Amino acid sequence: MHIHDLAGKSICILGYGLEGRAMAEALEKYAPGCRITVADQNPQLQATRPTGSSGRASYKLQVGPGYLQNLDRFDVLIKSPGIPPSLKLEAFRLKLSSPTQIFLDSIANTGSMVIGVTGSKGKSTTASLIHAILKHAGEDSYLIGNIGTPAISFIEQSKPNTIFVQEMSSYQLMDVNRSPQIAVVTAFFPEHLDYHGSLEAYLEAKKHIARFQKPDDRVFFNGESEECRSIADEGKGRKIAFSAADSPVRIEQTRLIGQHNLSNIAAAFKVASSLDIPEKTAIEAICEFQGLPHRLQSIGIHNGIEWVDDSISTNPQSAIEALNALGNRVETVILGGQDRGFDFTPLAKRIANSKVQTVILLPESGQRIRETIEKTGAKVKCIEVKTMEEAVRQAKKASSFKLPVRPGHPGGQATSNPPTRNVPIVLLSPASPSYGHFKNFEDRGGQFKNAALKS
Repeated sequence: MHIHDLAGKSICILGYGLEGRAMAEALEKYAPGCRITVADQNPQLQATRPTGSSGRASYKLQVGPGYLQNLDRFDVLIKSPGIPPSLKLEAFRLKLSSPTQIFLDSIANTGSMVIGVTGSKGKSTTASLIHAILKHAGEDSYLIGNIGTPAISFIEQSKPNTIFVQEMSSYQLMDVNRSPQIAVVTAFFPEHLDYHGSLEAYLEAKKHIARFQKPDDRVFFNGESEECRSIADEGKGRKIAFSAADSPVRIEQTRLIGQHNLSNIAAAFKVASSLDIPEKTAIEAICEFQGLPHRLQSIGIHNGIEWVDDSISTNPQSAIEALNALGNRVETVILGGQDRGFDFTPLAKRIANSKVQTVILLPESGQRIRETIEKTGAKVKCIEVKTMEEAVRQAKKASSFKLPVRPGHPGGQATSNPPTRNVPIVLLSPASPSYGHFKNFEDRGGQFKNAALKS
C-alpha cells in the first residue's frame, strides 16, 4: 500500500510509540485529507492529547483497555510493531498494514535499494557496519528502522542510487509481504516467544525477510545456523552463506570486542563486495568502526573496576557471548529483567565454568536465573536487588581489587586508558529484555553508567 493511496481515508494507527508517531507525521505529509485516529492501551494519552505535526488539531483517540474495539469503522488499520498479534486483529487482516509495509511499498519504484538486516543477535552491529562501509565508499546511505529512526520517516530521501540499510525486527517483518532486495540473516535462537506465541511463529516472522524476494535479489545468511539457512531458503533470491572465517580482518585489528563480531564483520564485508565496494575501502571502514553504545561498551575504569555496558543483551545467548568475549576478567555480572520464559540453563553452566564470583540479579527474571545457577552447583554468590543503583552498589562492594592510583591521576576517576590486564570487570549483560523496570535498553544502560561513575 503506497502512502499516497491513503489520502482521504479514515485511518486508525494502532500503537502510539516511536513508529506510531512517525507514521502519523508521514500521513499528514503524504496523504492529504486522511482522518487519523490513534488507538493505544495507554489511557494517559487522553490527558496529553497528541497533536499533528502542524500543532493545529488533535488526533481522535481510542485509548485504554478497549482500544482494539470498533475497528470496523476505519478504512485502514496501521499496526505499530509493539502491538502483539491477536484474534481481534486477524479479523481485519484485509485492511491491516504496518509502517514497514507502507515504507517498502512507497519506495518500491523510486530506484532506491533496501538492505534489510535481521537476526536474534548481531543485527544492529551488522547493519551499522554495512552503513559505515557504504558511507566510507561515498554512497548515499541511510541507517534506518529498528536501530533508531523509523523507516517511514525516510520516504522523501528515496531516489535512484539511494541505499537504505534497514534493521528489521521480527515484530516488523511479520506484517510485511515485500522483502528487501538484499536480505541479511545474522543468527537465530529463541526470543520474543511471549510476543509471537511459539518458536515456530517467531521463525515464520523472520522468514518474511527473504520470502518475497525475486530471483535477482540476494540473501546473505549465517551458514553455521540451520535456522538461518531455512530463512534464506524461503525465497527465490540468490543465497550466499557467510561465517566468521570470511572476515577480512582479525578482531584485534578492529575496535570491536569479542570473536563473535567476526561473523558480523564477515556479513557486512560480503554484502559490500556484492555491491562492488573496493576491498581496501571496506576494510578501512571496518577497522575504523567504533561499535555501538550498550553493546559490550567499556565505560572506563572507576574505583579500580572496568565497567562494561552490554545492556542490549536481551537473551541468554547474548550474555554467553559477552562472557566469551571478555574472558576471565569478568568478576561480577548483572543479570535479569523482563521474564520471557527463556531457558537459562546454558548461561548458568557458562557462569559455573567461568571466573565469575558474584551474580547480581534484577527482577523479574532474576529469581529464576538464581534458581537455575544454583542447580548447576556453581560456586558463585547470588545477590537479588530491586534497582540498578542497588545492583551497582553491590558490585562495587563485591569487587576484590582496587586499581592503584597513578601519580597525578585523581583516585576513583574514570579513565579511557587501555584497561590493565588484571583489572576486574563488572559486566551488565542482563540476558533479559528491559521493559517493566526501564524504558528501554538505552535507559537501562544509562542508569548503569550513571551509577557506576558515582564516587
